[in-house]
Amino acid sequence: MSSDLSDEALEFLQRMGEDQDIWNPDPSELPLQLTEVSDHQLIAPEYRGSSGMLYVTQSSCEIVDEFGRPTVIGKCHRQIWYKKKGFKSEPWDAVSLRRMTYGVWIEDALQDQWKKAGIYVQNNVKLRAHEYNVSGEIDAIVFDTAKQHPVIVEVKSGYGYTFNKNVFGKSNHLYPEGMPHMDYIMQVMWYLHLREKIEQVHGESPYALIYYIDRADCRDKQFVVELSDGYEGEAVVKTATGKMIIPNPNYSQDNRYCKTDAEVRPIKGLTMQRIIDRFAELENKLAQDEPPEREYFLRYPESLADDLFQLGQLSKSRYDQYNLSRNEPIGDFKCGFCDFSEVCYPKGAQTDITEDSKLQMRLHRLTDKQAEEFIESGELPNDSQD
Repeated sequence: MSSDLSDEALEFLQRMGEDQDIWNPDPSELPLQLTEVSDHQLIAPEYRGSSGMLYVTQSSCEIVDEFGRPTVIGKCHRQIWYKKKGFKSEPWDAVSLRRMTYGVWIEDALQDQWKKAGIYVQNNVKLRAHEYNVSGEIDAIVFDTAKQHPVIVEVKSGYGYTFNKNVFGKSNHLYPEGMPHMDYIMQVMWYLHLREKIEQVHGESPYALIYYIDRADCRDKQFVVELSDGYEGEAVVKTATGKMIIPNPNYSQDNRYCKTDAEVRPIKGLTMQRIIDRFAELENKLAQDEPPEREYFLRYPESLADDLFQLGQLSKSRYDQYNLSRNEPIGDFKCGFCDFSEVCYPKGAQTDITEDSKLQMRLHRLTDKQAEEFIESGELPNDSQD
């Protein structure tokens, strides 16, 4: 015990049991420890064996984004490869598992409300498409009593500044009215693509809903998702009132953080067939002994970081942090929170990525015509801009 403490402090610490180093009560004398009981159930859930199929939540797609960059959205094939090959990943901690559990509780509470309202049809509806080796599970099906048809519902929840900005929208945002996460759009696209069996039982279901709950203040918001060609085609995302959502064409003027006159266009290439094609690619990659190429940046190349900052897509604080050190991993969110980032990027931010074509293509900005050519051929036009 430190001799720098006063006599009064030493006496107080002795009274509090500091002279025994730590408080170590007899476990049999403790009150009921709810945290321990609850967390044990979270950390050791009932095991569910894998069917060997891929899941709709592993969807991805190669698109051209709002600023003309060819890019991959959705699950990283390299991450899936590491997981399938048995590479060690960090176990979920209790706090993360609680967050997941809260999401289930929200779904349960909503289903109770829908039952009371008389619109509940079914929940946890399993779908399997053996022709694609893909499976999924719809959160719920409800019934539109006014229009007399079933509606597929996917429930999502979140919290925080970024969640609120993206989902609920902001006047200077790329999508002022908000936009669902691309991963969730692709998940729901699968449900719409495979909904024929549901329709045979419950009737035609022309669209699906992504229904968000903010865990912090309990605000809600819903988005309508359709496929442009019935069971096929492009994703069509609308507001709750049916207005099609497109990126803000005046983004450069409305966003004070945007320092360049950028042309903003709707994304290209988010189609059901391209998602299916990516799953076929994934199956081939999983059969290989070497991991597929990287698809997300642990650290942005300098030219991309500069461009994202100019477009207002990289905050000043993160840009300043990026420029402070060449080793700072300022890059894609998916890399920053990936269990396999150390094995994927063995030299950290200094890992050589020049051979990763999916990353290199993101350094290009395509015109509208070039974007069409890229979606058609999968190859970058020779005259695309770096």
